[in-house]
Amino acid sequence: MSYEYFLQAHLHQDSQEISTESILAIFSKYIIAKDETYIDLQFDEENRCTIYIDTIDSTVSGFMVSRPCGSKQLGECLYNVMLLGNFVFFEPDGKQPILVNTAAESHLPEDMIEALGRPAVAKSMDEFLELYFNNR
Repeated sequence: MSYEYFLQAHLHQDSQEISTESILAIFSKYIIAKDETYIDLQFDEENRCTIYIDTIDSTVSGFMVSRPCGSKQLGECLYNVMLLGNFVFFEPDGKQPILVNTAAESHLPEDMIEALGRPAVAKSMDEFLELYFNNR
């Protein structure tokens, strides 16, 4: 069975396009395989995952992390990606969506907030990691 995390960027309740190159640069030292639709990451011998992202397009508005591992480095990478735009982090059975910028909440689609609940805001990487690792 697989588990997924999702990151989506929004601007005025619509998709916000973020540079694919900027996102891939954040993960670059952990990428062990890359294709048109995904990157495989390895943080150490025990911590691997796959990110499904369109690596060909110049911009994307979101991606999915499949089989996320327990690596702190993955959490740090996700936090740094979220700083690139109005990203929201959520997981299917998570307690709450997570933002790293209070202003980003006004850009989320209303139906997303209704479905997932009011997001928590992490004001630092440490706060993000605390919410991220304790979201289930």
